[in-house]
Amino acid sequence: MLHINFAKTNWHIISDQRDGYLMELGGKSDGFHNSMIFEADPYTAELDGELIGFFSLMDGWDGGKMLTSFYLTKVNRRYSTEILDHIIWKFHVTAALVASNDCHFVAIAFEKMHALGTTFEMQAYNHIYGKPKRQAEFGRNMIFEVNPEEYNIMNTLTEKQWDGCYGNPHYSFYAIRENGKTLGYGAIGRLHYDEKRVDIGNYTLSQHRRKGVGRSILINLAEIAIEQGLTPVAGCWVKNMESIPTLASSGFIPENRLFYVKFI
Repeated sequence: MLHINFAKTNWHIISDQRDGYLMELGGKSDGFHNSMIFEADPYTAELDGELIGFFSLMDGWDGGKMLTSFYLTKVNRRYSTEILDHIIWKFHVTAALVASNDCHFVAIAFEKMHALGTTFEMQAYNHIYGKPKRQAEFGRNMIFEVNPEEYNIMNTLTEKQWDGCYGNPHYSFYAIRENGKTLGYGAIGRLHYDEKRVDIGNYTLSQHRRKGVGRSILINLAEIAIEQGLTPVAGCWVKNMESIPTLASSGFIPENRLFYVKFI
């Protein structure tokens, strides 16, 4: 019988294993996936008193707890099924948010789903950067950094897309303007515990859509990030049919998938 113990911790205490986990993910996670992992509560996993990994939990979307990461050192992955079962039982976990680049986690989560006879839903696409297929319709001379005085109106106009991020030193906000008229907004956001990658987001005001505004924001902000020595990534909800082709024509490649795996 395995003697398994869990304890709530913080991400700094388990920094070595946290960084090993990020290395395995390979830089293919966007800002949303990154935040679902590192804004959740981390727990250590111990086997017979030895630290062998960690996992993270947050309140789920169906009333239970949602598992957002699950990492064991490679030599201890022989115990993955038993440890996952214990986590689900002890913490009343009803679902897991799993990315396709997280090979270990996706394997055992889908194995558990199969055993329970439950289902999964596609949640989002995570995009890595590639060369744009076309030039931006609106150039860098039309991109302006947003002053804090504009944050409130930007929050309203973008349907609170970046609500809670204003004033965060890890975010920079930009507006795209033509003849003094704002056409849309964008943001460059640093990922938790990742010094190399930033998440690029955009929002086109409704009256200016289908003019190449969103694509221009993405292309220009990606260039700004690259000039700063950073690698841009981006994400998109799976049902956002307008954003998917915009990201593609801006050079972003849907390399990764995010799944919502149900355990009930």
